[in-house]
Amino acid sequence: MINIKIFGINFAVSIGFVGFLCLMLYVDRAGMMLPTILAVTLHEFGHLTALLVFGSKPQRVELKVGAVAIIGNFVLTVKQRFIMLLAGSTVNFIVFVLLYCLYFVLQNLYLLNFSLVMFVVGVINLLPILGLDGGEILSLIFIRFMKLKSANKLVLVFSIVTILFVLLLGLQVLNNTKTNFSLIIFGIYLFLGILVSKKEKNDCKIYRNIVKYK
Repeated sequence: MINIKIFGINFAVSIGFVGFLCLMLYVDRAGMMLPTILAVTLHEFGHLTALLVFGSKPQRVELKVGAVAIIGNFVLTVKQRFIMLLAGSTVNFIVFVLLYCLYFVLQNLYLLNFSLVMFVVGVINLLPILGLDGGEILSLIFIRFMKLKSANKLVLVFSIVTILFVLLLGLQVLNNTKTNFSLIIFGIYLFLGILVSKKEKNDCKIYRNIVKYK
């Protein structure tokens, strides 16, 4: 792990994450990987901001293959947790609207592409997949109607079906382009996210923390 401290929060980046990032930069043919990194950074900033607003300062943030773990002793209500999960994509959508408006004013194609990356990152994180915000939100909804164990199994089913769809779409894109492996690699990344979440027994959470419900 590579460790740095920013504003009193420890950030740890795994070697595997750096390697995966390098691989994505290598296969990127459209030059949109760097905007994607910025979009993901703003997404996580949304989560961190929500936690700070609710008085829950994270102790550590880990960047690794398959997951971004925000770790701390958080005391959140179910409503606050729901808002925190939506905060990341909300930031992406706000920036998307701003960049899209700037595109119409400046007619800069890069701004258009950048805005679309922001939108896609926001949507992807809302997918019903274990390890993503959407999977966590889905779990919170299911828990209101069934036991935790049943809710986790149902979210896992949604996750597998969604990832299979992404992989099939990736195969179609590869068949059409002959060179674009990006979507297939992304599908594998999502699958690794499930393995990480299951291994660490996160109850369908990308946020590995201690949560106390009021």
